[in-house]
Parts: sequence; structure tokens; C-alpha cells
Amino acid sequence: MATATRAEYYTAEEYAAAKEVNIAAFLQSIGYELTRSGHCYKGKIHDSLAIRDDGRWYWNSRGLHGYSPIELYKQILLHDYGYGDEITAAIAAVKALANGRGTYVAPVPVRASEPAPRAPDEPLPLPAPYKDSRRVLAYLCRARGLDPDIVRGLMKYGKIYETIRRWDKETGRYVDSIHHNAVFVAYDSAGRPQNAFLRGTIPGAEKPFKRDIDGSNKSYPFTLYGRERSGRVFVFESAIDAISHASLCKANGGDWRNGHRISLGGTSFLGLERFLSEHPEVEEIVSCLDNDATGERRSRKLAEEYRAKGYGVEREAPTLKDFNEDLPAYRQEETEEDLEL
Repeated sequence: MATATRAEYYTAEEYAAAKEVNIAAFLQSIGYELTRSGHCYKGKIHDSLAIRDDGRWYWNSRGLHGYSPIELYKQILLHDYGYGDEITAAIAAVKALANGRGTYVAPVPVRASEPAPRAPDEPLPLPAPYKDSRRVLAYLCRARGLDPDIVRGLMKYGKIYETIRRWDKETGRYVDSIHHNAVFVAYDSAGRPQNAFLRGTIPGAEKPFKRDIDGSNKSYPFTLYGRERSGRVFVFESAIDAISHASLCKANGGDWRNGHRISLGGTSFLGLERFLSEHPEVEEIVSCLDNDATGERRSRKLAEEYRAKGYGVEREAPTLKDFNEDLPAYRQEETEEDLEL
């Protein structure tokens, strides 16, 4: 049986272009935070990663070094973005680098209709809220089964709200829409929005609307804080799963604030790295990633990496695919038991 080679997936020209990319500029432009330190850049999340001005890089904690921007970005895709094998990650790295995503170009005047690039210390521009959030509340609590008190609490602190605004690429601005969307917002330690996600509110839609707000920094996780000195964090792929888990805990008579809950917005560990760096009191991680092949693989990776860093790591897999599927199943069982009585 023939084996596909890398040459079948990218051209010699793409490979040559990828090798010439300024990797530090590329990473900064896709929101992968670096800090300047002397004659090099250092990773803000992975402080053992250093990139010199001459292009040589070192990732000391992983025993890696080299000159190739392709190799470094491949390692970042494997480590932080959930890629499962080196060939797939290498192909993705070459294609991304060669096609100019993140390469440095000289500044050009910005048209009035285009949003200016967001500096790291600037808050994320969010779509304006609708006059109320009744439709989002109904969608999350009735259609998705989330606990109303928990959802209202998140709304109170601006972590969830309703909007009818959408980004129009043609005009370069937010415009009114007939659709009502839920906005999930993650904030930095100064209370500034840094990451936000739009979710459609049409129950039963064949393809539910989902989109990150332009300029979002995925290293800031959506967070449900537990008690102040809690030493445990539960890790989920989505915000709705995190709220579902808290709702299940409450429905079973438990204290849902027995730990912090964060959503990674996927399976990258960037959000977890930042959360742990800002909460040194946390000593235990509970992986609640989806009950599928990717969730299991990434949970094993999480356990391997963070146990090596001294954390206690447990796996709490949902019974079905995710905790938002478990929640209505639990409520159905509860209703059936009541009927039997």
C-alpha cells in the first residue's frame, strides 16, 4: 500500500518560502505571546522557549533546538494545538508559514472601514449587547439544560450576554442581524476582555453557528471560578460543557464551587498554561475533555505533561460524548424516577 509523502501536500516553492519566515513575527501575529528579553524573545506561557534574533531557537524544557521555523511551529502545533502526528503537523506548519499567515510585512495605511490590529494590552472589541438576554437565557437553560442561577451569575459579571450584531467582512464593521447569538467572554487579570466566542441560539439547527470574535487570544480561557483558595481546576473543551458540569454537580446536591472550571475552546493547553501561571495555589487538574478519541488522547497527553510538572492529574470523562449530553440525560432519568414514585 502506497504511503503519502510530504511532497504530495505542499510544493517545493511553499517549502522554500516557509524556511525563510521570521518565526517570532509569525507567532506574535497569530496571538502566540512572546516577550522581549535582551537579544531574543521568550515564550510568555512556555518560559523555556527562546527565539534569538538570528533565528536560532531553543525549547529547553523539551530538549529541542534549531534554526528551522518549520520545525519550531510543528512542535508548537503538536504541543499546544492538539495535532496527533508529526507528518500532519509538519504539513500544516509549511502551509501556514508559506501562505503568509503571520509573516511580517511593512505597515500599510489602514482604511477607515478596517479594524486596526489589536495590541496585547488593548481590550478585545466586542459586539454591542442586545437590549436584554432573555433569548440566550432561554436557549441555555431550556434547550441546553443549564442551571439558571449559574447562567445568571455569569451574565451578571459580563461573561455571557446576547447580541444581534455580526461582523461584516465587506464593510469591515459590526452590523445588525436578525439572529440572536450568545457571546461567551474570557477576561484577563485586569478585567479586560481578551477572548470571546459567538454561539447561535436556534435550537436543533443542523449546523449551529459558532465563531470566534476576531482578535481573540485563545490563551485566555473562559472561566467559572471556584472558591478563592480552591486547589483544583476542571478542564473542558467548551464553555457550555464547563457550565453543564457545574449544573450536574449542583443538581446532585454538591457544591459546584468546589473547584475552578475552564474552557480551552478546543484541546490546546494554552489556556490551562495561563490559568496555572496565574493561580499557583492550584495543585490538581481534572481532565473533563470529550469522551472520544481526541479527548482521550489529549487527556493522556495532559496527564503525562502536568504530572511531570508536579501536578496531580485525574480523568473525569463524560458518560456520553460531552457533559452537555450527560446533563439532559441526567434530568430525563430524574424525571422518570419522579414519575415512578
